[in-house]
Amino acid sequence: MIKKKLGILGGGQLGMFICQAARKYKINTVVFSSSAKFSAKEFCDSFFIGNFNDELTLKKFIDSCDFVTIETENIPKKILKEIEYKKKLIPSAFIIEIAQNRLKEKKFLNSIDGINTVKYKEISSFNDLKISLEEFGNKGILKSCEMGYDGKGQHIIDSKNIDDFREINFKKYILEEIIDFKKEISVIVCCTKKKIITYPPVENFHTKSILRETTYPAKISEKVNNNSIIISKKIARELKLEGILAVEMFLLKNDEILINELAPRPHNSGHWTIDYCKFSQFENLILSIFQGFVKEPNPITNCKMINVIGNEYKKKDDFKKRFKFYDYFKDEIKDSRKMGHYTLKN
Repeated sequence: MIKKKLGILGGGQLGMFICQAARKYKINTVVFSSSAKFSAKEFCDSFFIGNFNDELTLKKFIDSCDFVTIETENIPKKILKEIEYKKKLIPSAFIIEIAQNRLKEKKFLNSIDGINTVKYKEISSFNDLKISLEEFGNKGILKSCEMGYDGKGQHIIDSKNIDDFREINFKKYILEEIIDFKKEISVIVCCTKKKIITYPPVENFHTKSILRETTYPAKISEKVNNNSIIISKKIARELKLEGILAVEMFLLKNDEILINELAPRPHNSGHWTIDYCKFSQFENLILSIFQGFVKEPNPITNCKMINVIGNEYKKKDDFKKRFKFYDYFKDEIKDSRKMGHYTLKN
């Protein structure tokens, strides 16, 4: 008998879409959320409200499900280990721990033959920052190693503003070289022990480090298309991935690919797959966990996904009339917050 309960760490929009996909396959979902009002609330079968220090609530959550997955990688290592000791965690704690720390992630990626990231320096002191900044031509991006997403924990630094960062805690930062890239693309990989599939590369456009829109297919050469898929599969195999992984990439002007980040969960750049693939990224995550296989996505048509950010949400009635609109049911509007998205044929 197939076990039918999936625990999801996090109740945001990714958790909401996981719940919807699970329901399609008659899988019950249990969400662990840190806030009482969360996107997945009306779509999960049950939920627990608490934080990661709430051992009793966390134990009840773990005991209530058969498998666990995540919608955010920002989870304490201790909790990941505790869950993995008791239940099957997909993707594994090993993968999540790499992806949640920029320094670990960079070291791992650069250890794989033929795979590179932008140049970076580990920063342990203000003196490190000064020396490294000079090496990068007096301009770079200082990034926190942990808890960074949608531009959080990132600072563009040059010789004019470097003194503003004298008092920072340098134990958890890296400095990245600023590169002149042609475009940003991403590939989503989904794996079981027996099979690996990829969604085709898409082109991503960001504003203020927040994903604004994703276009399928990416306007890239066949060689770049194939290379991005080969690279993504190579990373997934090195990680011994079960579940899902998004691989974000920079495409340079000479068509070289550098890896930007990994996300071991469904990804914003894969939301188009809900409407324009036979099997969405969320469905393949469910299939990888419960049925031990994954299905080719089979894209249906060219399309675009556009995020609704901050006060744009006030136009949601107009979006509903004109597009396939998805509401994230957030508790309040914030300037840089993703409040929903819509999709359209391109």
